[in-house]
Amino acid sequence: MTADSPAPIRLANVKQEVRSLVSQDSLASELSTALDGLFEITSYKRFRAYNGNYVGIYAKPTKTIRGSLIVEREVFVLVANYSVLHARTITVCQEAIRSEQPRLQPNLAVIVHADPDGDGNLRAWGREAGLTVLPIYRPSAGAMPPATLVRQRLARELFATDSFQVTGPVSDNSDFFGRREQANDLLRQLQAGRIAALFGLRKVGKTSMLNRVIDLANDAGFPKVAMIDCSLGGFNQMGAAEALKTVARLARLASHQGYAHVSQTLRRSDQDIMTTFDALWRPEERRAPLLIVFDEVDYITPDSPTSPHWRHEFNDFWREFRALVQESKRHDLTLSVLVSGVSSKSFRTAEIDGTENSVLHFVPEDYLSPFANAAADAMINALGKRCGLILSQEARGIVAQTSAYLPYWMRMAGSYLHRHVDVEGRPVNIDVRLVTQLCQEFAETEGAEISRVALQNLHRVDQPMHDLLVRVANGESVDVREARPLARYGLVRQRAGAITVDSIMIQRGLELLHSQFAHPGVAEAAEGTSNRRDLNLDEGEWAEELASISRRRNTLERKTREFVRVVLKVTLPAGKDWITVVNSTLPTRRRDECAGLAPDALMSKLFWIELSAIIAREWTHFESFFHDKKRLQNAFALLNERPDAHAKDLDLADVALQRRELTWLEERIAQ
Repeated sequence: MTADSPAPIRLANVKQEVRSLVSQDSLASELSTALDGLFEITSYKRFRAYNGNYVGIYAKPTKTIRGSLIVEREVFVLVANYSVLHARTITVCQEAIRSEQPRLQPNLAVIVHADPDGDGNLRAWGREAGLTVLPIYRPSAGAMPPATLVRQRLARELFATDSFQVTGPVSDNSDFFGRREQANDLLRQLQAGRIAALFGLRKVGKTSMLNRVIDLANDAGFPKVAMIDCSLGGFNQMGAAEALKTVARLARLASHQGYAHVSQTLRRSDQDIMTTFDALWRPEERRAPLLIVFDEVDYITPDSPTSPHWRHEFNDFWREFRALVQESKRHDLTLSVLVSGVSSKSFRTAEIDGTENSVLHFVPEDYLSPFANAAADAMINALGKRCGLILSQEARGIVAQTSAYLPYWMRMAGSYLHRHVDVEGRPVNIDVRLVTQLCQEFAETEGAEISRVALQNLHRVDQPMHDLLVRVANGESVDVREARPLARYGLVRQRAGAITVDSIMIQRGLELLHSQFAHPGVAEAAEGTSNRRDLNLDEGEWAEELASISRRRNTLERKTREFVRVVLKVTLPAGKDWITVVNSTLPTRRRDECAGLAPDALMSKLFWIELSAIIAREWTHFESFFHDKKRLQNAFALLNERPDAHAKDLDLADVALQRRELTWLEERIAQ
C-alpha cells in the first residue's frame, strides 16, 4: 500500500449506522470480521430475555450465500456468551425472529456461544423446534477463532448438507425443478375430463409429477382423485372383474372424500360395478369432476412382472373400463383418467394375445421426457449453489449430458460431486476438468448401477424397445420413427438425422446389464467350484463380474446410510435424537473423529460394519425390515470381506455368495 492509498476501512462489512456500536463490543467486532465476505452486518442491539443478557445482530447474506442458503431475508445472529447453554436459547432466538417479521429469515439462526458442548446441543434443540442453527463456539476466556477457521466451520455447517440427494418423490416447491408449468398444463387437461399418460423410465420423476398434480388439484378444489397403485399385490392379483369393482368403489369413495387410495377399498364387498357407477352418476353425487389415476400400470398389463393372468384379462378390464368412461360422459360426469408407468407398449399394440386391443389409442402415448437444456442447467446450478459448488455453464452441461438430462440421474451425479469435493473452502468454483473426471468416475460406478436398474426394468416390460436401444448403442442405423419412444424416454438423441446414445451412464448401464445377462448362472454357483483359474471365464469376464459386485456394493452402502438415517429419524421416540444414537454406537476413537460433523457428513463417514452395528443395537426399529438379526449380521460380515478388492484366488462360489447377500439386503432396504 502506498502513502497516498487510503487506509482500509475497519469493519467494512458493518453498516455505517451501527459500526460505532459494533466496534465497542470486542466479541461482535471479532465476529463481524470473521463474517466479512459472507454477511453484511445491518443491525446491532443488546437485550435481556429470561434473566439473561444477549446481543442480537442482523446479518444480510452476500449474493453467493443467499443462493446457498436459499434465503433472501436477513439472518438473525444471537451472541449468548455463556459457558452452559439451555434449550431456552432457541426460544430466545425464535422470539427475536418473530418480533422482526418479515425482515428476518424465520427458520435459520447463527448462535455464538461459550459452551464446550453447545454445538451439538444447539443443533439438536434447533431441529426439535424446526430451526436450523449454525453454531460458533468461542470460549469465554479466549478469543474468537481466526476468521479463516470461522469461515471453515460455517462452510461445513452451510454446505455439508447434500442438496442434490433426495430420499423419495420431490414435493417441496423449491425442489420441483423444470416441470412446474407442465404440471399446471396437465391439471388443466384433467379438469376438463381428458385422458392423459405419464410414461417414463423408473426414477424419472413420475411419482413427483403425480404428487404435484394431486396437490394442485387439492388446492384448486377439483378434480376429486381416486388413486390406484397397481403395484399393490392386493390389486394386481385380482382378476379383471374384481379389479373393476374395486375401481368403482374407489371412485365413489373419492367423490365423497376428495381423495381416496386403493388400499382403502381392497377386500371390501359391494354391489356389482354398474350399481356402484349408477350411484356416481346421480346428480346429487356429482359435486366435482373425478380423476382416476392408474400408477405403476405395468403391473396390470400383459407383461406384468407379478401377475401373468393379465395377459388374458388385460383386454377384458380395459374394454369394460373404457365403456364406463364413455357412459360417464353421457351422464354428464366429468371423468378424467391418468395412466402412469414405464412402457406404453400395451396401449400402442394392435393385438393382445391374438385379440384386437380394446384400448388402442384410448390412452395417449405421452412421456415424461428428460429436462430441456435450460431446465437441466437451472436445476444443477441452483442445487450446486446450495452446497457451495459453483459450476460453469460448461461444467453443468457435462453433468447433464452424463446423466441423459434425467432429473434423478442428474441429482445423483451432483451428489457424487458434492461428496468428492472438500466442504472446507466452499463456496468454490469447480474446474471443468475436475467435473469431467468426477462425472466419468460416477458413470463407471454408481451411475452404471442406477442406469442398469432402469434398463433392466425396461427390458422386463418392453423387451423390443430395450433390444432396439442395444442396436443403437452398437452403432446400428435405425429408423427415426421406430426410435421415437427411446428419444422420449431420453435414452437416445437425434443428431443430424442419426440416432445415438450420448450418455455415458446409459452406455455403462447397458454394459453392466449385458454382463448380467451373459452370466445368469453365477448366482446359483455350487459351493464346490474350483478356483478362478479352472473356470471357463476369461480375464475380461472376471473383471466384469467383479466390477459389477463392486458397483452394487457401493450403491448399497450409500442407500444403507440413508436408510438407517430415515428409519431412526422416523421411529425413534420423541426426545431421542437420531444423531446421538448413531454417535453412541461408535467406539470412542471413532466418536471423537466424527464429533461436530453435520448430519450428512456424519453418515458419509460411517464404515460398512458400523452401519451393521447401529442396526443391530437399534434392532426394534429395524426388525420389521430384516426379520432375522443373525442373518443380517452374517450378510454384512460377508460383504465386508470384499474379496474382489484383494489379490487372492477367487472362485465362483465367492462371487455367488457376494451376489446372494447383496440381493438379500437390496430387497429389504428397497421395501
